[in-house]
Amino acid sequence: MKKLGVFMSLMLLFSALYCASPAVAAEEAGKQVLRFGAVNMRSTLDMQYNTYPGVMDISDHVAEPLVMFDYKMNLIPVLVKELPKPTEGGKVYRFELKPDIKFHDGTTLKASDVKFSFERMFLAENGAMNSYIADMIVGAKDMLAGKSTELVGFKIIDDLTFEITLETPYAPFLASIGTPYGSIYPEKACREAGKNWGLTTYFGTGPYRITKFDTDNGFYVERFEDYHGKKPKLDAIDFVFIEDLNTRRMEYERGNLDVIRLEATLYTEYSKSPFAPEIGSFTPQGTIFVSPNLQDEHLGNVKVREAISYAVNRDILVGDLMNNTVSLATTFIPPSMMGFDKAVPAYEYNVEKAKQLMEEAGYKDGFEVDAYIRSEQINDTPGRTLLALQSQLKAIGISINIVQVDAASWSDIRRGGKIPVYVGTWYTDFPDPDGFINSYLYSSNARLFSNHYNNPEFDKLLDEARSSTDPAKREEMYKKADHLASRVDFSVIPLFHENMFYLCKPYVKDLNKSPDNTFHFFDAYIEKK
Repeated sequence: MKKLGVFMSLMLLFSALYCASPAVAAEEAGKQVLRFGAVNMRSTLDMQYNTYPGVMDISDHVAEPLVMFDYKMNLIPVLVKELPKPTEGGKVYRFELKPDIKFHDGTTLKASDVKFSFERMFLAENGAMNSYIADMIVGAKDMLAGKSTELVGFKIIDDLTFEITLETPYAPFLASIGTPYGSIYPEKACREAGKNWGLTTYFGTGPYRITKFDTDNGFYVERFEDYHGKKPKLDAIDFVFIEDLNTRRMEYERGNLDVIRLEATLYTEYSKSPFAPEIGSFTPQGTIFVSPNLQDEHLGNVKVREAISYAVNRDILVGDLMNNTVSLATTFIPPSMMGFDKAVPAYEYNVEKAKQLMEEAGYKDGFEVDAYIRSEQINDTPGRTLLALQSQLKAIGISINIVQVDAASWSDIRRGGKIPVYVGTWYTDFPDPDGFINSYLYSSNARLFSNHYNNPEFDKLLDEARSSTDPAKREEMYKKADHLASRVDFSVIPLFHENMFYLCKPYVKDLNKSPDNTFHFFDAYIEKK
């Protein structure tokens, strides 16, 4: 921490010597350009193939779903005229697109583009990660199983009208497809781009279009003048990729960036600095946890996973590591979400009990295991948490080898189910437990995250909760499912819930944050000097 203090002092000196901030330069040029210091996730922008908030920071400004949540968590129509009311017992939804909505290439959005976007999500050979958001549509499961190439539950009426039929009623259906994973893409351009969609070509109907597509250094997006909705105030957003955390902070302190994320572990230090007034915070719906691979030769034993839970001193993680900027997790589902069980006690810290479980599992002398982490996270919350766990688990004979990989390799290895264990960071896709616990732990989804949890009783609870229209019954089923996953099977080992921090220049106004841990600049503007 002393080194950081010296570093910050030097940066203050550099800031004083710096001539003009980008905001001033932008005003002199007559344009409102915001510079956001971002991490290069080295991932496609295509939201059917990733789950990273850092990618959503960019893609959410470019592509849109049919509906979405506003910042007061109200579901609102985006590409459709109004929110449809389900008919036929809650299984049929009739949508009408707004007329003359333009994609960034000038073509007009049609119902066929919507059908294409959904079918693309379910085609077995495509292997999309996020098909769970709409796999209750009739025909989706057959497509995922390779039995069909057409989504029979999607019926086009005309260019602006279509119907979607579900297998069973699903209360949060509109919320589910209102996530970034439900973004609608132009059929012709997306087909032509093929596997390069999101890598070299990417656009949608959003308020900004990409004018600089540089997967190494960042993306520059400019206001789309033919946007169908409220025009954004910023002329452009410059998403600048800076891998090194110290360099990113240096650029912010020099005035070369307007907004950056701030690691929670540095909150205390910055709160005592001249930059304290520029610290902002928000609480996303999410959980930090240990994610074991249930197919691993050691971690596949439930007693080992339970031993890990007993061996983790969460009070130290919350207090000494995170400086009390986070809250203790007692469940996988976060406190502000339906299904959170406030009656559940804190996880017990008991090293002797953990040792006993390890012996019962046949690992009295312990074992070694590889824990993977993305390189850019090693000095952030996941990395620091992993280092603390590495120290704590030595007490029960578990030796953790930390393996750093780049973001692209991480995605491939995790998707292939080959990561033995990692510190997971999971935020809600939409404010319903189905978008949180189902998306990570349902058997067909868990394999995509190197978790491989597969308990028919758990899946059945989630299936029943999905189809129920009774909120009280749904809540009880989610409580039972969470208890089964996190306290009986220990398929995930919850640690804490984060508060997220960021640094924002005082001249940046109306910056909005989303509960899925993303930044939205739709209403932001730079105040004139």
